[in-house]
Amino acid sequence: MGILVNIHPSMGAPIVDALRAMAPDLRVWAHRDEAPAAEVETMLAWSLRPGVLPAYPQLKLLCAPSAGVDKLLAVPDLPAGLPVARTVDPQQHVEIAQYVVGTALRHTRELDLFARQQQAGEWLRRPVRASADCRVGILGLGEVGRFVAGAVQAVGYPVAGWSRSVKDIAGLPTFSGTQGLKELLAVSDILVCALPLTPETRDLLNRSMLSLLPRGAYLINVGRGEQVVEDDLLALLDEGHLAGAALDVLREEPPQPGNRVWGHPKAFVTPHIAAQASAETVARQCLENLRRLRAGEPLLNLVDVARGY
Repeated sequence: MGILVNIHPSMGAPIVDALRAMAPDLRVWAHRDEAPAAEVETMLAWSLRPGVLPAYPQLKLLCAPSAGVDKLLAVPDLPAGLPVARTVDPQQHVEIAQYVVGTALRHTRELDLFARQQQAGEWLRRPVRASADCRVGILGLGEVGRFVAGAVQAVGYPVAGWSRSVKDIAGLPTFSGTQGLKELLAVSDILVCALPLTPETRDLLNRSMLSLLPRGAYLINVGRGEQVVEDDLLALLDEGHLAGAALDVLREEPPQPGNRVWGHPKAFVTPHIAAQASAETVARQCLENLRRLRAGEPLLNLVDVARGY
């Protein structure tokens, strides 16, 4: 019995190496075609096609190499009762906060403009936009969202947050519910999406909602691509209602060559790198959960399949 790393080699190969180094006596397969179906006890996967999971009759644990598990939970033939565990990187909230602060400053300090001036040989100063005049709204007030809020506040931005249910967080104005979401959007010059993907958050940021943002607002998405209706976002960028967007997540990753996000002058797109768990972290947590599974102990970072995270 062993672990199948059912992930593209570009991401999966380092995890395979880490698993084999940490557990040299455990069988680890890097490809589905080399794994005896009846011997796969644990599978590591980022996303799956229908028909894959039922092919492994002894599968007892499904592990995600990231905190997000929405692509696994979306598989229609996910066996009932199969434990799904996510990877929790203790540095994830720090890295995401760095990305948000970096892209917020890139926008408000007009660093793209100065880069273009450099290329053109221009030495032109511009007034600095005071961070105190740029309001930041954060969607999602879990551990990541709360840490991001603190980091953004630390560089001078006024911050407020939104969550589905009421939250009382010292030093942070909060909104909740549908009406609260609309109220937050109306006062957010920079909107940060740090939500998990659930049926309620899918397509949440459509034209109607994004249009509630003040003219010239900026979107930073470190949640999930499916939460933003990309055609609506691009239309609002084209129309000038939104000044720009930093997108670390997209509906399709990577996007097709013809996708407009590739060359849109107001879109800054990164390949899902705001936070990345190391191969060693993924391997260590997967092995610990396999040990716990075999010992009948509670699993770490178990996902509530009904809630979606």
